[in-house]
Amino acid sequence: MNESARKPGRKEILTEELARKIARMVSLFPDSQIPVTWENVMTHSKKKYGHGFNRQMLSQKKWHGRKLIAEAFSEAKHIQHRMHNDTAPKYKTAARSILQRKIGELEAKNLALREELEMVRSQQVDKLDAFLNTTSKEIDLRRLLDAFYEANK
Repeated sequence: MNESARKPGRKEILTEELARKIARMVSLFPDSQIPVTWENVMTHSKKKYGHGFNRQMLSQKKWHGRKLIAEAFSEAKHIQHRMHNDTAPKYKTAARSILQRKIGELEAKNLALREELEMVRSQQVDKLDAFLNTTSKEIDLRRLLDAFYEANK
């Protein structure tokens, strides 16, 4: 659906910014040992971003003439094939299907926690950089230590 086909006043849910985040998430699948499938893309997107997009929307939506998520999916699939040289197993029994869904949920949580850890590390590096680039006259060390201990309770 292009921008002009949308109903006026209706807020776009799958924005370009969100698509870029989903594309980044998909690009991390092979390194996280998450099978690159549209089912996993839908499951992890719903878990991480709170909206269950269907496969067609994720694979066909374009921004500036590019299918961002589909491109990331294809690249991740290519990397997965190079890494494994085989496809993900297809589970036929209900018990395995339930376990596979649980694995998908846990993988999504793992991925989200890795991204959160990356963000926290980045913030800490920024704080350390600011600390190291501040003269001692500007720093009240006790205030900084109190703030640190309060933040880590």
